[in-house]
Amino acid sequence: MEYTHAQSLEAICWCETVQLGGVIFQPATRSQWNLHAMVQLPGLHGDIQIAAQILALFILKGKEDMAFMVISHYAPLSDTDAEQDPYPQFGILAGHLYYDELEASIITCASHLLAPFAKTLFKLDYIVKPVIHVLPLYKDLYSHSDILPDIEAEVLECTN
Repeated sequence: MEYTHAQSLEAICWCETVQLGGVIFQPATRSQWNLHAMVQLPGLHGDIQIAAQILALFILKGKEDMAFMVISHYAPLSDTDAEQDPYPQFGILAGHLYYDELEASIITCASHLLAPFAKTLFKLDYIVKPVIHVLPLYKDLYSHSDILPDIEAEVLECTN
């Protein structure tokens, strides 16, 4: 795991918009539509894909500027509730159910963005908590996620 640390606030440039693979992403304070993103994070047993809200975007200035994002991801279903999720049988591109609650915020590289997603709120009889159906958009980007880490995020707007 890489740790990054800024010597001063001048080393951080807050962003309002990031474009990746032609798709625009924005933090929650900027847009209610462009803040939902599928994100691929490195895990102990391989990469994991999560549905998240983008809370903030920033560039850490240095020898090589790096784009980062602060995200909060939707809580995954428990093992028992996951058995009731009908969408996995149709593959990842049909989406998944998540609890309609956000986990603690984390910081990750903007290059971990995969695709935006649409969400629909559900109240199901067989799952006690409210859930959302997360449906990835721009499936051509999402299905080629193995090449996305090589794509750099293009910062469209940046302010100090």
